[in-house]
Amino acid sequence: MVSIRELIFICCFVFGLSFGQVVQITTPVDVGEKGNCTCGGFPSSTIDGTVEPLLSQAPGIGVKCDDSGDGICKSLCVALATAAEARGPEILCARLKDANELQLSAFYKICDRPWTYAGISAQGALCCENGNVKVCPSVENATASPEKKLE
Repeated sequence: MVSIRELIFICCFVFGLSFGQVVQITTPVDVGEKGNCTCGGFPSSTIDGTVEPLLSQAPGIGVKCDDSGDGICKSLCVALATAAEARGPEILCARLKDANELQLSAFYKICDRPWTYAGISAQGALCCENGNVKVCPSVENATASPEKKLE
């Protein structure tokens, strides 16, 4: 169960993310009982232990290092990914500069556990050129007129 303080933090964080602002609020962490929740975006819904996220955010919420903390962290990361969907492509392209047919997937991790797929991926591919969002070739090909497809 999420405490009132954590719920307030989540609302502030999502609000700040929606407007491109970084909001950092920390919750004291009891050593041994709680750990950090971290959300990350990876270029695939399956990863191995050596891959680092393209971007990550540690909201500063201490969660228990057990299944209940795992559930809280997953819910938070899914909410953040959903809230960032509207401005996500612009933010990603500004950071990555160039990307081709990127299919970003949300992951989360708590404590010393490995990254876990949060069950949510971008609905479409992302392409960036010089830090700007561009239409991906896969979208251009799918929307091309029948005449263009024959050429």
